[in-house]
Amino acid sequence: MIAVLDFGMGNIHSLLKAVSLYTNQFEFTSDLDKIRKADKVILPGDGHFDKAMENLNSAGFSEVLKEHVAADKPLLGICIGYQVLFEDSDETSKKGQLISGLGFIRGKIRKFEGKPPLTKVPHMGWNKLFEIKSKSTKLLKGIQNESFMYFIHSYRPIGVDRMDTTANCRYYGESFPAVVEKGSVFGTQFHPEKSDKLGLQIVKNFIEL
Repeated sequence: MIAVLDFGMGNIHSLLKAVSLYTNQFEFTSDLDKIRKADKVILPGDGHFDKAMENLNSAGFSEVLKEHVAADKPLLGICIGYQVLFEDSDETSKKGQLISGLGFIRGKIRKFEGKPPLTKVPHMGWNKLFEIKSKSTKLLKGIQNESFMYFIHSYRPIGVDRMDTTANCRYYGESFPAVVEKGSVFGTQFHPEKSDKLGLQIVKNFIEL
């Protein structure tokens, strides 16, 4: 069974519809026991890092996710679910403070540093993937370089190990990791469920791991 984690972060209707194309063995749930028993977990959502981690920690989800990864069971983070896979973020109303993430992937979440009018934040819309590690990636099987995916985010990971990055994206001259894969942990900064046929292929790849 695949648990799609309900932790109060954004509209996930498109994701549930995408998953349903390939399996009926899934549930959108906040039940800790069901999440513990799941073969795979998807961590979706939109919103702020601070709120996402508050929700994950207060409900006990963070510990369950750590147990899940320690058991070498697949976890997929999407958008804000991608960002919380990293060590920390400065996306918080508490000035000068950092919010700890789950720490599954080395790297830090920071806001795009470009200045208007050259760089618009958020980075929103279709953009290309490049430097796809086609020989080692499991998540991007069948996805070619320069494939377009749908992004919407103001923050991105920095300081990520190259070996954990399986695809990058460019935004106004800056390259940032768009897909990470480390052991059983997978993540996409973009929304595969909103990225047409190629995005749905990524959802399918995860389900079939």
